[in-house]
Order: sequence, then C-alpha cells, then structure tokens
Amino acid sequence: MSLLTPPPSVKSEELVCLWNQCFRTFEDPELLYGHLAHDHVGRKSTGNLCLSCHWDKCEVVTTKRDHITSHLRVHVPLKPHVCESCKKAFKRPQDLKKHEKIHTDQHQQQ
Repeated sequence: MSLLTPPPSVKSEELVCLWNQCFRTFEDPELLYGHLAHDHVGRKSTGNLCLSCHWDKCEVVTTKRDHITSHLRVHVPLKPHVCESCKKAFKRPQDLKKHEKIHTDQHQQQ
C-alpha cells in the first residue's frame, strides 16, 4: 500500500488523515483539522509540539505553532469564511475580504 492509498475499509466520501500514515477518517473537514492540530501538531505546554508537516510528501517546516496550523489548511478542504452576499466559501479570511469587494457598488459600476 502506498502512502497515498488509505486502507480498503475507508469510504470514498470520508476525509483521510495522511499524516505519517495515520489513516484516521473523518466525515467533516473541521474534525480532520482539529485532529491534525491537537493530535499531530500538539502544543509546547504539553511537550508534544511538532513544527514540521508530516502529511504525505509534504516537507514544510515552520518556526511557530500558528504557522504550522495555518499551513495545515493546504491539506484540509476546510472553508470556514463565507461571503454573506453569495455564500462562496474561502479558506482564509483575507481571501474572503478580497472577494467581498466584487459585491460593492463601486466594483459593479466598472
């Protein structure tokens, strides 16, 4: 079995954790993100902080916990920032803010 292939018991609609062949499955992106942040990245206060990404074939190393937890969003289809005008969702708040400009009067007049 390759690193990219989860065990045969995994349903196709489930999200699979590919951190060091963890293969734990989740039905919701927020649960997968929470699992990554808590179980794999950890915290300095609990003595299990990991600042390098061990997702399949990823070699990102950071210097701060907030940097690695931000990086995790690359691997998780989590889009919590939703445009109230059109309901389009974004991974990062800055992407939503940039998008929202298309709904302004000034932009629509151009």
